[in-house]
Amino acid sequence: MNISEFIEKYNIAIVAEADIENKRFEIIKRDKELESYDLFEQLILFGNVKSLVANVEGQILPRIWTQGKSKCILCQKAEGQVVALFYDCEMDAKEHYLYAKELDAIIKDIV
Repeated sequence: MNISEFIEKYNIAIVAEADIENKRFEIIKRDKELESYDLFEQLILFGNVKSLVANVEGQILPRIWTQGKSKCILCQKAEGQVVALFYDCEMDAKEHYLYAKELDAIIKDIV
């Protein structure tokens, strides 16, 4: 599965991959709106790669943030590769945690 197939299959609105070496984000936005862009703005637009990477150091992953129906899962794809997935969903906490674990496992296999 490639990244385009992944975002389509799992209804991901935005993928932001941190390029640690160049200290910038590579953003893939699908033609899908989020209920709220607050998480994306705080973590990516108004944030930076260094602070995003610091959020995963020593943490249990995936890291999950929510803002209403809008969600962000922060995954570590490989050593030095951090990916943020933004999407909307209406799951309870347990369902969402299991879904986040599934997405985290899948994103590690995508080239």
